[in-house]
Amino acid sequence: MHNASAFTPHHNLTNPTVDQALSLHRAGRLEHAEQAYRAILDARPADPDTLYMLGVLHLQQQDIQRAIERFDAALALAPDHADCLNDRGIAALALGDDEGAERFFGRAVACAPHHALARSNLGKAQRRLGKPHEALASFQHALALESDLFDAALGYADMLDALSRPHDALAAYRRAAQLAPQDGRVLQGLGTTLNAAREHAEAAEAFQRILQREPDDIQALFGLAFATDAQLKFDDALAIYQRALEIAPNSSTLHNNIAFTLTCMSRYDEADAHLRRAIDITPDLSAAYKLLGMSELRRGNFSTGWTYYEHRKTTENGPRDYPKLELPEWQGEPLGGKRFLLAREQGAGDQLQFARYADVLRDLGATVDVWTSDELAPLFARLRGVNRVLTQAPRDSYDYYARMMSVPRWLPDKGVPRAVPYLSADAAQAHVWRERLAQSAGRSRKIGLVWAGNPQHHLDVFRSAPLAALAPLASLRDVAWFALQKGAGESQLDGLAHRWPVCALGQWLDTFDATAAVIEALDLVITVDTSVAHLAGALGKPVWVLLPKQADWRWGMSGEASIWYPTARLFRQQVLGDWTPVVEALRAALEAG
Repeated sequence: MHNASAFTPHHNLTNPTVDQALSLHRAGRLEHAEQAYRAILDARPADPDTLYMLGVLHLQQQDIQRAIERFDAALALAPDHADCLNDRGIAALALGDDEGAERFFGRAVACAPHHALARSNLGKAQRRLGKPHEALASFQHALALESDLFDAALGYADMLDALSRPHDALAAYRRAAQLAPQDGRVLQGLGTTLNAAREHAEAAEAFQRILQREPDDIQALFGLAFATDAQLKFDDALAIYQRALEIAPNSSTLHNNIAFTLTCMSRYDEADAHLRRAIDITPDLSAAYKLLGMSELRRGNFSTGWTYYEHRKTTENGPRDYPKLELPEWQGEPLGGKRFLLAREQGAGDQLQFARYADVLRDLGATVDVWTSDELAPLFARLRGVNRVLTQAPRDSYDYYARMMSVPRWLPDKGVPRAVPYLSADAAQAHVWRERLAQSAGRSRKIGLVWAGNPQHHLDVFRSAPLAALAPLASLRDVAWFALQKGAGESQLDGLAHRWPVCALGQWLDTFDATAAVIEALDLVITVDTSVAHLAGALGKPVWVLLPKQADWRWGMSGEASIWYPTARLFRQQVLGDWTPVVEALRAALEAG
């Protein structure tokens, strides 16, 4: 941050006394150097270079006020002294005078346009003033002038990260790491950005390098635990989080993250204790309330669960995922004669599950329009209780609106409306598929199969089942199998084609409406926890759902029955990742008819 030329006089001073002062200064003998500088000033009190060097010395001594006095005196004599202007800006930063620092660095740059360090320092002041774009440009300009200027490289990376440009930030942190491979600030930024980019193994390496030198660095411990958790090494992550908690026992963020890891391990009671502790420490911690809400819902404590789950809208990503509409948000007011907008949720499965509340709202007297995605609109147009379906943000006025999953919070009856079907397939499409599948299956039982979910889901490796794990079902007699699988999971059919004839329908399932028509033509759907499970349940079709040990909150804590879908049967793992007993139970159930 200081001038690279801090010990080189601005003019060519050849006086031996000056050389002696500079030599003492370089050697770190600051008291003797100060005496030498003062002796020079006694002889030449209007020497701006000596005044400047004495200011540098005071800055090193952390005597900011005396440094400023010397810098100001030097600038009164030489107002275009770029190095002095730069260090005067550093002194202003030290006092928290960010605006003054910006002025001094700006003047330094104006006086010496190629002064890379001054441009870098200008970026620091602009960052502190909340001018991220200006700061980014300053750091970038400094690097153009001096490509190996570390402070500029680090500042540039930090600003790219702050401006939510993770891929650019990652490249910039790697560049900075080449200049200073062991710098803790670089390693912290690099690790954090790698975590954001889901490069968790490399992130862990960066944090471990910090911890080799600073074993109690709380930020590095936190980053390492996060990276380890993201690699699904839950026991290891928990141990690292606990170590961090010993250092920072009152960190609500640590308690919240420990709770998340414990939830992934199905240790719900311990998770709840940490969530409640996090809320005690930080009463407005939305992330903890959201997790605790899901835990209460998993336990069937709906009144508390729905209240806590509302905090999903105020988490870090909440404002992006749930932007407020310019409409009154419903909080249980009477709905007789009111126009009501039932607004979309993030996931298709969420919307399929909670669209049932349109009929409840209609029974309360509302005229209900539904705002949903294009892919769900045809299905919801046939939904009981729906007046109209929108696929764009609403422009009309409504008396009230509510997000789909917010409705049950305000209903006097906290029970789940279980009447199915509440969705229906297009009759013409369903008729076509009945004929096609009957021709293919003959008298055999027609079963649809989905084995893989969204690969972007944090726990997809556990929620999805490799098709090979389901291969014992291939030998069942009088069963015609139809794959409803979409996406990358379809490729798994190739490896089993020789011993398990499964008819792949994915190419025809380009909409949920098409999938619904196929489901109507089937006798049974077997699926992992995906939107297809909710679609089949909402259609009132028999659906068997294969659940990992750490099942999503909506499937409850235990048992084969679902409170949401009367036609669903749940098959649960007992050991995380082990599908063998689940498939054995599934096979036995199919053999039993």
